[in-house]
Amino acid sequence: MKDTIQTGIGSCHTCPISCWRVVETRGMYKEARIDGPEYETVAAFGSLILSDDLEAVAYANHLCNAYGLDTISVGSTIAFAYHLFEQGVITPADTGGLILRWGDIHTAIQLVGMIARQQGFGVILGEGSRAVGRRYGVEDQAVQVNGLEVAMHDPRAMTGMGLIYATSPRGACHNQGDMYWVELGRALEELGMSLTDKSSSEGKAFTSARIQDWRSLYNSLIMCMFSNPEPHGVARMLSAAIGREVDLQEAIYLGERAWNLKRAFNNRRGLSRRHDKLPKLLLEPLHDGGAAGVVPDFDRMLREFYQVRGWDWATGRPTAHKLVELGLDFTLPDLWPLADLALSAD
Repeated sequence: MKDTIQTGIGSCHTCPISCWRVVETRGMYKEARIDGPEYETVAAFGSLILSDDLEAVAYANHLCNAYGLDTISVGSTIAFAYHLFEQGVITPADTGGLILRWGDIHTAIQLVGMIARQQGFGVILGEGSRAVGRRYGVEDQAVQVNGLEVAMHDPRAMTGMGLIYATSPRGACHNQGDMYWVELGRALEELGMSLTDKSSSEGKAFTSARIQDWRSLYNSLIMCMFSNPEPHGVARMLSAAIGREVDLQEAIYLGERAWNLKRAFNNRRGLSRRHDKLPKLLLEPLHDGGAAGVVPDFDRMLREFYQVRGWDWATGRPTAHKLVELGLDFTLPDLWPLADLALSAD
């Protein structure tokens, strides 16, 4: 991209990262100045449908931005439709005559517009991969967790991401905990997180939970996950903002409290341990590449995670004692009404 269509970079105010890319596309998708696609988008509209047309990928990104659509979910759902078309599960009768062929990004771009305008086959795709799978009786083939498409950080390459995806409060969201950074070499010793073997399923529970708590604090503070100031610095900035001293341990506690509150809310809405799972495809080994043969020992990881979190294995809820410890006892009547009575008696 840098050597072809990129014309500049940009950033939020005073940000040193400058993660924006400004591009100019030519040919049939000519646009003078649009946002360049980032990693996830290139994978979703490029690799997943076997297209190497960078300008078309950039234009698909531009359309999604204009329509307010998430590129991971849209690109992944379209790619899933291509997969089902190849299998004969989806036919031209379903698509309104469209032929979904690997490598054909032009049809994918057409589908983006149909999704945004809720037209034809776009109405079906607009519900996401899980709904598409359910409609055609192949939900187990959809690469999603609780309705959200999995991002482009494969838990067969970085096993800790399996826990992040499966236990996120909003489905398979990598922004709820970027464990992949830790597994690729960025240890945060101040937070008690050390480097782990990215291909191993051992010892991932504590680090996964800690990065979730830390990012939960980040999300509450509306901080960029790319900038990553050192943890004590975050605590000092928070202290300055609210007018009282917050040390690093309290900052971590606040993140854990927020995370468990979100869990309690979802539990009240029906979430249980049976929802903490990975899609079938991500538990099957790759046959080549750097992660060949690696499959997360997910059941073991999840059991360890529950122990670290203080969650009840039978229900998937934070235990009553964990909720009280975090000052979330107001959730007890919904989650543990009998425990609420017992604790009141104590």
